Amino acid sequence: MIASVVSLIIRLAVLAAFAFLFVVLFEHGPENYLSNVQKDFAQLVDSFASPTSPAGAKTSDSGT
Repeated sequence: MIASVVSLIIRLAVLAAFAFLFVVLFEHGPENYLSNVQKDFAQLVDSFASPTSPAGAKTSDSGT
């Protein structure tokens, strides 16, 4: 049972990686491909990484 779950997770990860690489190739073309992969991966990471502040920290936009 666990082996099939691990296999499914690995297959989904490989599918996501190939889909990402295909989208980069489709959007930017084959010239300067590795640079475009690095740029798009950085954008992807930045879109998921949200800045967090410690609990109780006052920010300039909090109004207090």
